[in-house]
Amino acid sequence: MQLLTLGRDPAITAAFLAQLEVARPGMYNAYTAHSPVEFRELAEAHKAEIDLVLLGAAQNDEQAKVARSIVEEVFGSEMRVIRLPGSLLTEEGKRGGMLAWFLQELEEGQSINQK
Repeated sequence: MQLLTLGRDPAITAAFLAQLEVARPGMYNAYTAHSPVEFRELAEAHKAEIDLVLLGAAQNDEQAKVARSIVEEVFGSEMRVIRLPGSLLTEEGKRGGMLAWFLQELEEGQSINQK
């Protein structure tokens, strides 16, 4: 599954993706952006490859709104967007809470789509 991520802190993004690789080896690849401009450029350049958009927990509501409008413009309304909740910006979240929440969201979404 190819992800497009928008995060604010490259170190947190890298740590999350490393945890994801350990938890689900070889299942996920990601294009990572840390600004709306970079996010749009990656979305447009890799539109056909991207399966899911992930917005980082540090994105405020306005930033998430901008990102969602980019997703709508580039991919249309069918692209799934998952936004990590800001409540996960804790040491526990950084040590695996974000990953656990994300994987649960993915599994719940897949079971909904299979019904």
